[in-house]
Amino acid sequence: MMRAFLRMKAWMMDYAYLVTLGAVIAVIAGSAIYTQQVRRQSEAGVQAAADAPELAASASPSPDVTVTPLPTIAPLTVRPVMLTTAAAQWPVEGEVLRVFDDQALVWWESLGCWRTHMGLDIAGEAGQAVACCADGKVKSSTWDELWGWRVMIEQTDGRQVTYCGLESSVVSIGESVTRGQTIGTLLARIPCEGEMSTHLHLQVRNKGAAQDPEAMLPER
Repeated sequence: MMRAFLRMKAWMMDYAYLVTLGAVIAVIAGSAIYTQQVRRQSEAGVQAAADAPELAASASPSPDVTVTPLPTIAPLTVRPVMLTTAAAQWPVEGEVLRVFDDQALVWWESLGCWRTHMGLDIAGEAGQAVACCADGKVKSSTWDELWGWRVMIEQTDGRQVTYCGLESSVVSIGESVTRGQTIGTLLARIPCEGEMSTHLHLQVRNKGAAQDPEAMLPER
């Protein structure tokens, strides 16, 4: 009886071993098959990815876009507004006695010296009205021992015009004046130019530099 039980027990153990071994073999085989399938799918995926550029290359090209350049705008040229001779007038109607010359020396008898003549001398009569050459504003109106009354007007074009040899002044500092307006009357003799007859001594400066007054006056 004991021997039969031991044979049965040995047989069961052998059977269990064989079942376990079969199960292990089945698991190993299944794992191998699964791994091979995954590898094939992976290789198939890589091949598909490699073909993607060919698909992209064969796609329809995008339509050409024409770019229209913006129109070129020519630069704006700004020209300064200058006083023309038509905008000015002679302050008195007499003849020119002595011209402007900032280079040559002339003899000033009343002063007893040689010096340049930085203005324009225009003949007139004592007491004659002196007109403003152009629109502007009175910057100074003073009596000078050598020149008599001197009225300096800053014109709208920036020039500073000084009227020398006045007997009197009828304008005041800060007053706006217009072309042709009377600013004073002529003195019989200008002290520093006493050797000459009655006249107006006209001086012009632009940005500090002396200029020939005739350049801004109209031709006669």
